[in-house]
Amino acid sequence: MAKIKVLYIDDEPLNLSAFKASFRRDYEIFTAKSAEEGMAILKNHPIEVILSDQKMPGKTGVDFFEVIAKSHPTPMRILITAYSDINAIIDAINKGNVYRYITKPWDNYELKLTIENAHQIYALKEQNKNLNLKYKKVFSESTDPIILLNDEFKIIDFNPATVNLIGVDNLKLTSFDSFFNNKSEAQKITTIINEKSTLKDYECQVLTSSGKKKVCLISGNIISNNYDELINYQLLIKDITERSKSNQLLLERTIETQEQERERISRDLHDGLGQYLVAIKLHLASLSSSFDQKKNIKDELNIVHSIMGNAITELRRICFNALPIVLQEYGLIKAIKQLQFNVSNKDFIINFNYSEYSPNPTKSLETSIFRIIQEFINNSIKHSGATEVNIELKTAQENTLLSIKDNGVGFNIDKMKYHSGHGLKNIQNRIKSYKGNMSMNSVINKGTELNIKFPPHID
Repeated sequence: MAKIKVLYIDDEPLNLSAFKASFRRDYEIFTAKSAEEGMAILKNHPIEVILSDQKMPGKTGVDFFEVIAKSHPTPMRILITAYSDINAIIDAINKGNVYRYITKPWDNYELKLTIENAHQIYALKEQNKNLNLKYKKVFSESTDPIILLNDEFKIIDFNPATVNLIGVDNLKLTSFDSFFNNKSEAQKITTIINEKSTLKDYECQVLTSSGKKKVCLISGNIISNNYDELINYQLLIKDITERSKSNQLLLERTIETQEQERERISRDLHDGLGQYLVAIKLHLASLSSSFDQKKNIKDELNIVHSIMGNAITELRRICFNALPIVLQEYGLIKAIKQLQFNVSNKDFIINFNYSEYSPNPTKSLETSIFRIIQEFINNSIKHSGATEVNIELKTAQENTLLSIKDNGVGFNIDKMKYHSGHGLKNIQNRIKSYKGNMSMNSVINKGTELNIKFPPHID
């Protein structure tokens, strides 16, 4: 452990020798015969405790302490003086920021205890100074705005990030409520801090100097001294405007997708299953009429039986599109095969190759892959006039690779509405949510192809 660095100034060599002899084992001692010599030592050595005799030729001990009060404020000061020199003691306390005084002749134990107590205070001051420097560095370099308020909630300090957010160079003594379009926000924030001593992520709108509204999270706390007395309030502001816009956009797209899905299911129920049920109702009415007229009803029963079969098939198709149970219970491969079986007919063929595929994606990724294939097939049937879709699913270096291609009419990627349509947007959003990437190629009269890569994913 480093020894305490002590400087003792006295014009009497015997006193210097006696001091050094008494404390050389305890401290790193520097001695000076005058205030001038003491000043030279201070310039070259990091002295922690200074002792000075009061009565010296030239500058007295009080004069010396008064001179170094500004140039060397951190060392602790101890005045050595005669008991009767009360005026010097008063001057030392008032002018030289003296910690203690010791009367001659000193008691070694008392002097040693005084030096060590003084050093403890010195160490605390240095620690506080370092903490203040660290805080000032964090305060000035923080990318988030930091504001300090006094007990009247006037702004007494702020960092450069606050200027970047608000757009005003001079905010000192500005009322905190000027930050808000709705003045009651400031009242709510200050009330919470006063009641709970802290505030965490209070979301509100902050008003810039140009009148723009920024969505922000405000956190705050009370800064107190060692006696729990209020010094000031500290507020940290996070600008989440862009994040808020992204969340809003995501919410809008989610709602839009949900509404599209509801619309599709409603349309399928109305145009598909609904028509079959209407037909069944009409034929049952015909059966009832035929029964009353004692006509042969066998043909009508056969028609009802056929329509009921079609209605059941249509219901299964709608349920499969909404939530394919086979995907949840048996995995992606069987779900795609089921889709292949449901959709393929003499006019539209789906080819599926998965020979190089290792079935290791998570359930959520499998669902997204299935929905992408489903979306592509729906678009191929509705918009491209395709008669064939080829699907290839494989694994390479833990990445999941999906290729889908149809033989439809194709389109100009830069001009066709399909490129900005809901179908492709849904596909792009799913790929983006799993940090995948996609390339698209479409040739007029030759078809459209999607190549998608998903990196390894963990639920």
